[in-house]
Amino acid sequence: MRWLGDVLGSRRGGWTPRHAAALVFVVTLIATMGSCLQAGKRCDGVDGFCPIGYACVPSGDGRHLCLAPDHINKCGNEVIEDGEVCDDGNVQSGDGCSADCQSDEDCGNGIVDPARGETCDCGTDDIEPKHAQCRGQQNSTTGGYCRNDCKTHCGDGMRAENEICDPNVPVMTSCATLRYDFGRPGCTSACDALSTASCGDWNWRHQDVGPSASLQDLWGSGPQDVFAVGEGGTILRYDGQRWEEMSSTTSAWLNGVWGSGPQDVFAVGQGGTILRYDGQRWEEMSSTTSAWLNGVWGSGPQDVFAAGEDGTILRYDGQRWIDISPATTTLLHDVWGSGPQDVFAVGEDGTILRYDGQRWKGVQSITSESLYDMWGSGPRDVFAVGGHGTILHYDGDRWQAMESTTNELLFGVWGSGPQDVFAVGAGGAILHYDGQGWQAMESSASESLIGVWGSGPQSVFAAGEAGTILRHGGQGWQDMSLNMAEWLLGVWGSGPRSVFAVDEWGTIRRYDGQDWQAMDSTTDEILFGIWGSGPQDVFAVGAVGAIVHYNGERWRIMETSSLKSLFDVWGSGPQDVFAVGEGGTILRYDGQGWRVRRSDMTESLNGVWGSGPQDVFAVGDDGAILHYDGQDWRTMSSATSSSLQAVWGSGPQDVFAVGDDGTILRYDGQDWQAMSSPTSSSLRAVWGSGPQDVFAAGENGAFLRYDGISWLKLDSMTDRDLRAAWGDGRTSFVVGEHGTIFRHTRPAPPR
Repeated sequence: MRWLGDVLGSRRGGWTPRHAAALVFVVTLIATMGSCLQAGKRCDGVDGFCPIGYACVPSGDGRHLCLAPDHINKCGNEVIEDGEVCDDGNVQSGDGCSADCQSDEDCGNGIVDPARGETCDCGTDDIEPKHAQCRGQQNSTTGGYCRNDCKTHCGDGMRAENEICDPNVPVMTSCATLRYDFGRPGCTSACDALSTASCGDWNWRHQDVGPSASLQDLWGSGPQDVFAVGEGGTILRYDGQRWEEMSSTTSAWLNGVWGSGPQDVFAVGQGGTILRYDGQRWEEMSSTTSAWLNGVWGSGPQDVFAAGEDGTILRYDGQRWIDISPATTTLLHDVWGSGPQDVFAVGEDGTILRYDGQRWKGVQSITSESLYDMWGSGPRDVFAVGGHGTILHYDGDRWQAMESTTNELLFGVWGSGPQDVFAVGAGGAILHYDGQGWQAMESSASESLIGVWGSGPQSVFAAGEAGTILRHGGQGWQDMSLNMAEWLLGVWGSGPRSVFAVDEWGTIRRYDGQDWQAMDSTTDEILFGIWGSGPQDVFAVGAVGAIVHYNGERWRIMETSSLKSLFDVWGSGPQDVFAVGEGGTILRYDGQGWRVRRSDMTESLNGVWGSGPQDVFAVGDDGAILHYDGQDWRTMSSATSSSLQAVWGSGPQDVFAVGDDGTILRYDGQDWQAMSSPTSSSLRAVWGSGPQDVFAAGENGAFLRYDGISWLKLDSMTDRDLRAAWGDGRTSFVVGEHGTIFRHTRPAPPR
């Protein structure tokens, strides 16, 4: 509304009929407005009025507004009032003023305006950061929480200066760097730390096929029932005729073994591991410690002691293991007693402890050398051995040093009586005590001997490094060590319960899901490679052209015209098999016989694989790659001069080759290209379940996985050289140095 003076503003000029009509209109308007003006009030300082009860408020653009009482100091009334930054007359965001009138919706104002697409706002210029996520840093193009366009750096697909990672940028390190076995780390939502949600531990089980692993201790119930334990959870048993490996429930080092009888045997070791054998199987017991346990002894099946690192001593009462550790953190190596109320423990720096049935007490020692083992014929005749040939004897009153004939470390001691005691140690050292003095015995071992036990003076066993086992029959020591391979060179399986492995002695072993058993291979030649079309059709190849075939019942030698060593074998079926080897040698089997295939290659070929009979690849020295199309072998252009050792593919347009110095190549159906490798160790094996799930293994325990993004290092849990591998997607076997076999099983391959 406007005042009458405004409406009837004077105008120069005379009256006209038109003026008369206007006058009538104005009079009528005045009459109409009168009733309204009777309840109105003039606005102070502005040219206008508002009804009584309404507030007359300047709008900021030269106008005034009449506000009803319930619209005063409210967002959306078109008036910027106390506490408001803006007010555009509505309560909608995204139009330059937020729905709560607190933001002008400009990026950099320190307020996050989702309606404008903002995900953050840490302020610019004189606007200080208000949010904890900003960590005191304003919007920036180079780092911090928020970019200059009010989008978070975290998740933008670029790693900013002070970000650890970004969820949309693949982390190029392996979970192995975070103490996991496999996986690629993710990124936290704040980009300030790596996420381990995608990391995991392998279900790897060490499967040494015999005692090539270090053996740490021996115990038996008699001359025809002896147990040996050691590296990688190895447990062996001697039945009077031969040693056989027992099925173990752990891959942890086992350091001590003792039993009350053939159906009640305890073994202790790494990480507090305790196993018990009931005559049928070994089972893991609940332990109260994660400390390494080094020695075990008992007075009976319901009274067993175990000792280890940090002064740990546990006692088993027939129901459970109880911690009875003394007040010491000294590393303890062994425990032995003459009865439940007379138990000794020995350890580092000459430590000797004694238990009287109530508590442990320290015994004054006469040496500072570490003591590694102890044995006694009774409470007044106890021997302890240790560093630098140290031998101590306890006569019931005091400990005394005995004259020793060696400076070698002595690791084990046992006797059949007070005048017939044996001690073993480093470098194959063996000493004998006859009641008068200690004398060195002739030993056929050069490896360190760590454990010794016997059933009597004419049946004593010693065991140690590299699976060494000796037996003393009263006259001299004889080597009982199994003829184990130093190297397993090839592996293939038709399934997880039918796996074959070959070694440098021409031995072929087969795994049936429970145990590895040696087979009669009919050859003594080194075998390098093995492949089959099924469990009753398996080929193995080796030195000087050796080829043997298994028909499900026995192995037989196959005739060939080549004397060149063959390094690998693969086929598309039982009547289409390829073997490659020395000097570019290629043989093909057609179901009737082996024929030499022409090759212009002079370099040795180390690996062969194909997607079918008309698509076969062979790789070899100096980066050599050949391809067979069903008609001819042709040389392919290689992206390396490094020797290639193995080849595998998920299909004809996705083939991988690995080799020396960590070399990894990939073929896409057109060209071979080098891939970025995270290792410089030579790679000897490649296998996988698909193009985004490929593994490679090699020297010094090198173990890699390709997940479709990049190759990552994995934790193989060994530093031994790995030479060959086979897998069916869910189960993988990897073999190598010292007869090493690792088996991994996972729920399902990644998709």
